[in-house]
Amino acid sequence: MVGERSCVPYVLDAQNPDGGWGFSPGLESRVEPTSWALLALHEISQSKPGEITPPSYALASGETDARAHEAAARGFGFLEKVQLADGSWPSAAGQVAGSWVTSLACWALLARGDASPKLERGIRWLDEVKPGDAQFMWRFARGVIALASRQRVNAQSDSYWGWSWTEGTASWVEPTAQALIVLRIARAASSSRENQQRQELAEKMLYDRMCPGGGWNCGNPMVYGVPGEPLVGPTVWALLALRPHAERQENQLSLAWLAQNWTNIQSPASLALASIGLQAYGRQIPEIRAALETLYAKDESALTVPVAAWTALALSGKMKWLNLAMPGKTG
Repeated sequence: MVGERSCVPYVLDAQNPDGGWGFSPGLESRVEPTSWALLALHEISQSKPGEITPPSYALASGETDARAHEAAARGFGFLEKVQLADGSWPSAAGQVAGSWVTSLACWALLARGDASPKLERGIRWLDEVKPGDAQFMWRFARGVIALASRQRVNAQSDSYWGWSWTEGTASWVEPTAQALIVLRIARAASSSRENQQRQELAEKMLYDRMCPGGGWNCGNPMVYGVPGEPLVGPTVWALLALRPHAERQENQLSLAWLAQNWTNIQSPASLALASIGLQAYGRQIPEIRAALETLYAKDESALTVPVAAWTALALSGKMKWLNLAMPGKTG
């Protein structure tokens, strides 16, 4: 059964001839699953034999190590090939517009550990790209609509913005959180005041979007006066992006929501992310690891390259992929 296979061999077997990965074996290569596959391969290669538990998830032999190294080299080749001229990455090869996956591609290149011009260009694009709601006319139009309807649709502030899924559209929690994580890694040693202000504004946006009671959903904390329901994925990404403020009440409230609700999770993807989020804040819950192995083995229909990668990252226990440094810099 698929669930009995280790995470890494599943990822290796899913790689396409062009060096990239699709969301599932045999599907078109795309930047998102390719980036997660590369981050997982890097993380596992940094662990010593036996450190990944349960044992079925560990790299089995030196032969597998060599295969993983070769697969990573081909994967990085795919990422470099599909980067656009402006430094961004499209969701898939052949598309002509950059998107949120630029953060993931830069993250993967950071894990490779060399200061390539392609990485620098990707970081520069993230620094410079702005969502539609950063524009005055966008915010003005929203205000006019609210006045005309005499009711504000959602409770979020129009003063804060971060990053969008696609250029020129509205800010959302997950792309904002992932861009923040990558830019913080890349700017660990130094950052211009302008870059710092951009990141601070995005942090304020995330806190503004937090659901009442803790946690985040994809976008709005309250719609037509009804509190939004938090979701695992957005909550984890926001918590990871806001780790420098770990002791803030909002972080602790959201962390408590995650710790209290992980037992209700029914998908290996969400459970892997929940485990990552809790570990990042020093919450070690052994029962999550057992539950994750069970779900991973049981739910074959939910098994994809990102799920396998997240599971490997969760079970590695190292979190090195969250604490990378810009090549050539310290901090």
